[in-house]
Amino acid sequence: MATIPPTKPDTIEPAEQPQETPPQPSEPVEPQPPETEPTPPDIDEPGRGPDEIPPEFGN
Repeated sequence: MATIPPTKPDTIEPAEQPQETPPQPSEPVEPQPPETEPTPPDIDEPGRGPDEIPPEFGN
């Protein structure tokens, strides 16, 4: 019986893949804070100051 040589060598060297580097933006990117639940503001509507009284609670 003839000896069939293995089709794959015992030590397979991984193909050298180019390092994918993300494109560098012209402006520095600020680090993003970890994704957490945003704290709701202590105001009734966005855009109001905390010391302003909403019209529904007016005198």
